[in-house]
Amino acid sequence: MAHPSRILNCFITLLVLLTCCFPVWADQGKDLFVKQCAGCHNIGGGDSTGPDLKGVTSERSHAWLESLITDPGKLTASKDPAQAELVKKYGFEMPNLGISHEDALKIIAYLSSASGSDAAADSPPGEQPAVSVTPELIAQGKALFTGSKRFVKGGAPCLSCHSFTYPGIIGGKLSNADLSKAYHKMGDAGMRGALKTLKFPIMKNIYADRPLSDGEIAALMALFKDSATQKGGGSYPIPFTLMGGGLFIVLLLGLTLYKRRIR
Repeated sequence: MAHPSRILNCFITLLVLLTCCFPVWADQGKDLFVKQCAGCHNIGGGDSTGPDLKGVTSERSHAWLESLITDPGKLTASKDPAQAELVKKYGFEMPNLGISHEDALKIIAYLSSASGSDAAADSPPGEQPAVSVTPELIAQGKALFTGSKRFVKGGAPCLSCHSFTYPGIIGGKLSNADLSKAYHKMGDAGMRGALKTLKFPIMKNIYADRPLSDGEIAALMALFKDSATQKGGGSYPIPFTLMGGGLFIVLLLGLTLYKRRIR
């Protein structure tokens, strides 16, 4: 059995090593956070696509955070109550980004250091201006969504997978995510982050080397925002409604005349 003094010396050595490594890991963790996490999360800026992570290291254990970052599906399968609450609140499980255990610890180190900063001072990326909804942007977004205009990097059009209730658009069924109310649910920052990173299970492979440009993101956001505010989305314009009613009346009259002729 090891002598108590030797165990104490080992513990002190380990503590010193961790103390020395922490600032380095936090710096590396910041880079990883910007690349892997900032599309859905911020630190001190409020909830977005995912929860605000300010103070999360004091609310959750490092072991739980490491498990969530490296393999969120495992937490869901184990019916972890905290994970179940997050999935219920945000409507989906955090995607598995293939982050290693070591990189997860670096991200946690960064979250620990950044949580002590003022408000959103350490929330990469910086604030982005809200998208202005204009007829031109909506038309561009519609063209990109349906594929009548290709993405610059060659990514698949949204219509390939997603359903979307909007005049002139009938979406696909590969994904269960209906984007009609996506903007209303995520807000400006969340929608921008989701389109910027495209980290969701199927999408991350399709768009891995085909990121959307800022202009394409703005156009799609304008389309989604218009749909969410019911300016044009979610219902068909009046002319289509009148045409449908007129057609019904014509058919009804035709049926009545036909019955009279056969009597």
